[in-house]
Amino acid sequence: MPDEPATTIPAELLHVADWILLNSTHDPFGRRCRRCQDPGTAQTMPPQPVMPSRASAIRLPGGKVDLLMRWRIERGGSRYFRMARMLEDLLNESRVRGWAACQGTLDQVKLDAAMLGWAEVPIRRGGPAVATLRPVDPAEAAPNSLSARYGKGAQPLHTDGAHLPLPPDIVILTSAAPSTTPTCLWSRKRYSGFIGGLPDFVQHGVFLVSSGNDSFFTTAVEGGRLRYDPGCMMPCDARSRQAVQFFQEKEGSVVEHQWDKPNQVLLIDNRRVLHARGSAIHEPQREIQRISFYLNHEAS
Repeated sequence: MPDEPATTIPAELLHVADWILLNSTHDPFGRRCRRCQDPGTAQTMPPQPVMPSRASAIRLPGGKVDLLMRWRIERGGSRYFRMARMLEDLLNESRVRGWAACQGTLDQVKLDAAMLGWAEVPIRRGGPAVATLRPVDPAEAAPNSLSARYGKGAQPLHTDGAHLPLPPDIVILTSAAPSTTPTCLWSRKRYSGFIGGLPDFVQHGVFLVSSGNDSFFTTAVEGGRLRYDPGCMMPCDARSRQAVQFFQEKEGSVVEHQWDKPNQVLLIDNRRVLHARGSAIHEPQREIQRISFYLNHEAS
């Protein structure tokens, strides 16, 4: 590796890189040292704790950025090591069942996403890309939201951003504190082995999506992607009403993600997985951070 990378770290990543330099000791973000690899030899970092002395970035084709950490080596000299990306690992893992989880923080998610060239997607028009999700009563909830209908109770399976012309590819939930309210997950992958995949009525039933002045008709499966949210999608024919019943029945066969540790990250493939919040009546103080993305073409 050259002593100095060709470009400095982008401005939007500077605060995160500074945090790394000030707070990391060998293992950035508290991960195991196997995460840091020499790009030339694929060898991992040395076993003893060492302090990084510099962070730089090199822009790559496709909008990606590689963050390189310069580490002091105890025996003298220094080298650059590429930080393996948490989101890249999670995305690869999610190809198996549609979601994946690990320890991490929202800042780490934003840094990795910027390096990978993922585009942030605000779920609500004019709103921020990062949303803090709290249990609220119907009177306090945004119109047409699931909270407006279900309040602090259990929510039905849904696609985030189903009211958008193109829902986000990936939804990421993070929680700094443990929570006793699970996130429920259901993947269409279990139907991939069947001829035709999902039932015909799921694929062809017509829904009217309520999206302000931009309402439109759609189906629950389009272009290989799932789109379903009973909060904003009204069934318009017999097949779509069957589809509603189908998804309701699937709530009995979900997998629960337990937020039983601090600083967790849950990546959900929003194109093929429906998710839902369990009842939060007993936990009104629950807070989950959500950020959604469109992937770049390479990652898709």
